[in-house]
Amino acid sequence: MASGELAVGEQLPPAAELAQALSVDRNTVLAAYRQLRDDGVLEFRRGRGARVASAVTEPGPVTEAAQALVTIARRHGLGRQDLVRLIEKLT
Repeated sequence: MASGELAVGEQLPPAAELAQALSVDRNTVLAAYRQLRDDGVLEFRRGRGARVASAVTEPGPVTEAAQALVTIARRHGLGRQDLVRLIEKLT
């Protein structure tokens, strides 16, 4: 999804099918699907399975890390432009 291989609204394979293809337990796939739903990446519709959410937001862990970075930067007297320069330097 992050790489663009799956489009908004695209249906994901049933958990049992994906589990078999990946040689993992079906419950592992179901847990991953639920986590992606909770993160706002997937939406479930009864009878239609899991689909890529129409309003995909920033990945939760990245947003949380960015918020922590902003908080720490402020404590150390760094502003927005300081952070932008730092990120540009690191990427």
